[in-house]
Amino acid sequence: MDSIPIKPIPFEPGPIDPGLPDRGQATPSFCPSGAAPAVTTDAAIDFLRVRRGWERAGQQKKEFWNGSLLHATGTALAERLLELRRQPAIILDLGCRSGWMRQEVQRVSRGIPRTSKTHQDPRIVSATFATSPARAIARPPSRFGRFDPLGPLGPFRKQPAVLCADPTFLPFAAHTFDAVFSNMALHWIADRRAALKEIRRVLKPEGVFFFSMAGAETLIELRTCLAWIDQKHHQQVRRRILPLPTLQPLGDELLSLGFRQPVVDRELLHATFPDPWTLIRHLHRMGGCSPLADQGKTPTGKRFFREMSDLYQARHAPNRGPIPVTVEILFGHGWCPS
Repeated sequence: MDSIPIKPIPFEPGPIDPGLPDRGQATPSFCPSGAAPAVTTDAAIDFLRVRRGWERAGQQKKEFWNGSLLHATGTALAERLLELRRQPAIILDLGCRSGWMRQEVQRVSRGIPRTSKTHQDPRIVSATFATSPARAIARPPSRFGRFDPLGPLGPFRKQPAVLCADPTFLPFAAHTFDAVFSNMALHWIADRRAALKEIRRVLKPEGVFFFSMAGAETLIELRTCLAWIDQKHHQQVRRRILPLPTLQPLGDELLSLGFRQPVVDRELLHATFPDPWTLIRHLHRMGGCSPLADQGKTPTGKRFFREMSDLYQARHAPNRGPIPVTVEILFGHGWCPS
């Protein structure tokens, strides 16, 4: 089997690199109605903090991810393979956390009717942003509950192709992949435009890019409560949650970068959690964090979060029932020109 061509660039996968640059601009955060907060228009994302959060996500057990939003969006993306006339031979899974995306792509590919006797299952390369997800994918847990370096089939098991990479400097030669999948990862990248350029570079002519990412209405209830408390205590809204894109600018961005026939659609999901503290703990375990470089010099105390929790409960669940959580998912795809 031919090896995947690697572009010789100065990047070495490994532990978190404190020298990673801060790149990119983001859109302004949510502001409550009736307030006039002094909020800056730019927000630089510290990718080092993103990698720390993903290190935490990669250490979660398989049971945590079962039935999660990440698995639901991954399944929806993988099923878009059914819409292709020609199935891809080599696929890049960019921004994986649990290995679910590659499993679903393999499952869907095996269910597609074979067009010839020489048809083979696609080769999948997983590129993640941190080392712990890469280890979890490369070394699945054994039946004894510990990570077995040889896997359940010992030396006969085929090792998955997985690496830790910077999404703005992908270590692959140009025109390597027939398809690129990115499941709920693009909004964590500091310079999303540079990452999209890299995706277009590694795609073969007529290759396709499928993605899902969080939209601007995600966690709107939590954003509103945080903004209200900030306005009350500091007379301004501080950035505490990752700024997220909207549908129309994202489609324009894909078109400006040379993707052919880009399509972006949205889906609103409404989940419930027992209380705000459970929501925050869940986001933390999924790798969620505030990756903004300008965090302020003073830490946020417990009193602030108690006020936020009480306000969230009073506004959205006054009967002390489960709290509602809005999640906006942006699905999209674009083709690499021939």
